[in-house]
Amino acid sequence: MKRGPKKSINGVEVGHSGISTRQMILDKASELINDVGMSEFRVDTLAASLELSPGNITYHFPRKEDIGNAIWMNAVQDITASLDHYISPLLDIKQLFLFYKYVVSTIYKHRGTFMPKLGDTGLIKRNAMLGDTLKTVNYAYDKKVEWLKAGGYIDLKAYAFYGKQVFESQVTCLGWWLTGLSPEQEPAMVSDKYAIMLITLMEPVLSDKGLRQLSEIYSLVGHK
Repeated sequence: MKRGPKKSINGVEVGHSGISTRQMILDKASELINDVGMSEFRVDTLAASLELSPGNITYHFPRKEDIGNAIWMNAVQDITASLDHYISPLLDIKQLFLFYKYVVSTIYKHRGTFMPKLGDTGLIKRNAMLGDTLKTVNYAYDKKVEWLKAGGYIDLKAYAFYGKQVFESQVTCLGWWLTGLSPEQEPAMVSDKYAIMLITLMEPVLSDKGLRQLSEIYSLVGHK
């Protein structure tokens, strides 16, 4: 049985062998939200940019808020899937820096969606779907600390006093910092900058071994 020609949107194939319509909607929506912000983002503009009817959009996402939440959750799933690659028994401060770079670059890719949400941690706690993100954050943090302790990169006594504060400062400050992102900034510079900041927040609980690696990272990325 012959199949008809593959459907395409703006020259990109969709269907069995191409990207799904749902994913194409999310990809284009993220670009538009990055440009204009969530408050000014409109479904009809999204539909026109994809050469679809608004009904094609609302079939997948009844409200524009559903689009924003789906972008958020997809990005979190990508980060979660990366945990086994970065967070392992071989984890050290340099590998942790690479993980933070990945996290920041993923968030920056969808900055228009993440910035207002990260700036309102109360919203994350109130929204059950976004609240699941906190479980991932806690899991990643616990695994990270477990392997860093095993490798001798964390001072156990210092961590007993300051561990909770380090965790809270990383979560809170990442949200604050990213609300000030400019679209003119180069993604590589953004990921280096904020990954360094996240690592620096761990300085009070690092052992001498961890501090030596932190110093090496500073030298490699030109941190002053």
